Amino acid sequence: MEKLVWTYELKTPVTVGERTVSVLNFKRPKTKDFLRTDGHRTSDVGADAALASSLTGEPEIIIGEIDVEDWAVIRNHLQKCWLTFFGVKAAEENFTEQAAGTPNPTA
Repeated sequence: MEKLVWTYELKTPVTVGERTVSVLNFKRPKTKDFLRTDGHRTSDVGADAALASSLTGEPEIIIGEIDVEDWAVIRNHLQKCWLTFFGVKAAEENFTEQAAGTPNPTA
């Protein structure tokens, strides 16, 4: 079973057909999740929709119906995933440690 790292309760539940989704459970991202975004620029909403679909297991048709207020919160979370994926978060942490005088064990 995948480890869940974030649960988000939609302020506006999504209904497609007879199915209603009110909670999205996001798993910890793996490289294969980012592969679902191929063909999109990382700044595209389509890339984030594909990533959200992969991380939650919900089809993109459900993701596409998410209210804009909910999407803003979700997209902020996804941007943090992208930063980690590209190593920006780790680089920022190392920079902060170096600025504080903390030795970098990887240097």
